[in-house]
Amino acid sequence: MKASLTEETIIGSQKITKAELRKFFKETLQNEYENYAVIIEDVLKKIFVYGTPFKGITLKKIIENRANPSWYEEVAQSITSFHIQKSTKVKIEDVILPYCYGDRRKAALDFVAYLRINKTPLKWDAWNTWKAHSKNKVLCWVKLNPFSNPTTWTVSPCLTNINVYEDKVMQEGLAALVWDNIKRCHPNCYGVCSGAKNIELLGKEFFDICNEVYEVNNIKIDFVNPNAITIKCIEKLLRLEETARTKKGSHDLCNVI
Repeated sequence: MKASLTEETIIGSQKITKAELRKFFKETLQNEYENYAVIIEDVLKKIFVYGTPFKGITLKKIIENRANPSWYEEVAQSITSFHIQKSTKVKIEDVILPYCYGDRRKAALDFVAYLRINKTPLKWDAWNTWKAHSKNKVLCWVKLNPFSNPTTWTVSPCLTNINVYEDKVMQEGLAALVWDNIKRCHPNCYGVCSGAKNIELLGKEFFDICNEVYEVNNIKIDFVNPNAITIKCIEKLLRLEETARTKKGSHDLCNVI
């Protein structure tokens, strides 16, 4: 059963329609709603049109600041907002530095530096998402979630030639790492997932592989908050993928330029 909206509901924590939000604000503000209707409509527009600059913020916070339009403008101008990122093509480091801390920041920055040294630098692709190319094909995506506490970051390598270097993956002891991070389908799968897929990967059969972005990445692998050791393993996988593309001329599906 869908949870009712309360002042503690966090934008982005559940699916909410514009009608549900408008109803909540009307019921909560009651007689005051008309006085702030213009501001509330602006909030709704930013949430549903501009890439959710209010994601991660409670409805209580929005209500408390309803008489302070400058607060909304400040949120909308954040480096995490979609329209700011789209217009500036923000570098991933500019988001990592103010939102990641400690070991996560170091691991993320080290990986970004590795990709640049490898001549496969990350470029802005979508909201809080960057991608690197090799041989004119996507090599990996890196996605940040600055609205979680603490900020999470995810590396999604595009290993569509993995069958070519399967023996090498097994020899390097990387198979279990790949198996453990394949994106699995679950009852609340969102996005473009159209049901679980069955695949065999590195000698192991899976019956619940998420179909989200399946036609783009073929095999969706998400390394969430990888530490320094995992990063080194990811780098090995990417080098194997690049070598396979160079040797055979990749016909993989990661061809989004």
